[in-house]
Amino acid sequence: MDGNTNADSIYRAILEGDRSNIKVLVEKILDEGEKPLKIINEVLNPAIKEVGDKFNAGDMYLPELILSAEVMEAAIAILKPAIEARQEKLNIPGRVVMATVQGDIHDIGKNIVCALLRANGFEVLDLGRDIPAAQIVAKALEFKADIIGLSALLSTTLPYCRDTVKLLKEMGLADNYKVFIGGGSVTPEYAKEIGAEYGGPHAEAGVARMLKSMERV
Repeated sequence: MDGNTNADSIYRAILEGDRSNIKVLVEKILDEGEKPLKIINEVLNPAIKEVGDKFNAGDMYLPELILSAEVMEAAIAILKPAIEARQEKLNIPGRVVMATVQGDIHDIGKNIVCALLRANGFEVLDLGRDIPAAQIVAKALEFKADIIGLSALLSTTLPYCRDTVKLLKEMGLADNYKVFIGGGSVTPEYAKEIGAEYGGPHAEAGVARMLKSMERV
């Protein structure tokens, strides 16, 4: 899409987290006759990849990453009706429900993971913090999630990760979801003990493992 001024402007808007003109820019490029999937593959995806690379390199901070992910989501929301009208299929790695477990109000790590997931094309439902197991499972069902991501910074809240996995088993839903747990108090051994996947030592590792679990890498 070389030489397309609107494509360049959309790219910059994502890179700079500028949501103010994204609707007009996307609608204009569609009016020019560009295919919606081509816009995603040749403009949106490369832009958000550069955002992720900058964040990983320490050249971009979390608030900027979140803004860029929000602009990406806004652009895709505008493109979706055009994709459906053309009976094309949007390639989404998966759907993820994320939550900081009951009793824990620390959410910085979860917020980074959510932003990185969105930057990698996942659809993400962020439930927030201090969320009980029953609500997490109910929202996973409602959202038709592929993955449930649990964050626990405090060792005292680790049992609530276990509760979520246990509830899934009791409801006969354990095979429906991949459950990833992460946070300062989580270890690979504990994840294995409760029947969950270890998210890794940092946000980037967690996202990479989720991508791999969806057979994207």
